[in-house]
Amino acid sequence: MKRFLIKTAIFSAIILCLLGLGELAVRNMPSSYSYKHAYMEGHARDISTLILGSSHTYYGVRSDLLGDSVFNLANVSQDPDIDLVLLRTYMDSMPGLRLVVLPVSYFTFVDPAIEDGPDWFRAIAYKIHMKMPVHSDFSRYNFEISDFDGYRLRLKSLLTFSTEGINRCDSLGWGLGFGLSTRSSDWEDRGARRARSTTLPLGARAVEVEKSLGSIMELCSSRGVGCVLVTTPVWHTYSENLDEAQMPDMRERVVSLCRRYGVRHIDMMCDTAFVSDDFHDVDHLSDIGAVRFTRMIADSLRRGAVME
Repeated sequence: MKRFLIKTAIFSAIILCLLGLGELAVRNMPSSYSYKHAYMEGHARDISTLILGSSHTYYGVRSDLLGDSVFNLANVSQDPDIDLVLLRTYMDSMPGLRLVVLPVSYFTFVDPAIEDGPDWFRAIAYKIHMKMPVHSDFSRYNFEISDFDGYRLRLKSLLTFSTEGINRCDSLGWGLGFGLSTRSSDWEDRGARRARSTTLPLGARAVEVEKSLGSIMELCSSRGVGCVLVTTPVWHTYSENLDEAQMPDMRERVVSLCRRYGVRHIDMMCDTAFVSDDFHDVDHLSDIGAVRFTRMIADSLRRGAVME
């Protein structure tokens, strides 16, 4: 019995050491989060335009085409709560900041906070790789292994020298990987399913999100920084299946925020200038679409026009 316990203890110690080494290895793997944190620490003072938000701006707005000194700080499933924390964290380091770009989408006001939804694991990256002071060092958000599936995938990528499971961006923060060549062959047929997945009950979350967006706008205003809301294009198989209550609610809240804080809204959600090749899926732009969308935003900003 004693020998069995000793062997069990030794085996457990080996497993714990391997898991610990794996945790250390995964924590130090490059990602868009760690890259963006390092960029902000080293170049924040040079930024004049900052792009925040979710995958819609992460993949849809190219920093190099929007103007000079632009950086994309958006990421997948990044909600306005996180945008607010990031802006508060880096604002003092950006003396030259003049404009903040924020997305508003069909689901913006109904998506749960990241910790409360299916993408809770993404909060790990903000804690570990972006050093956001939101969660405790002893919470699950400070351990890569808490998301065991993601941990295993990234560890496999490390051991096989693959990029699978690694969220990558270019030097100015624009998300890579949504090229037209990687689009699914049945992408158009997924519109109704995607619309259903982004249609959620209207409730208290909308008030929380509106408050976070308002706080971002107030912070920008207090520093003499402009703010613009953008809505990215979607394919018709998605827009045709949107909820008749959620869509008007989203638009009413956007109009209210724009009036209250003097913010502009560039809305290209149903813009017919965007064709099939501009989309990676029914509500995300491809690399081709990102070029078109970014240039249209840049042109609108130069003209000072509000596109509704």
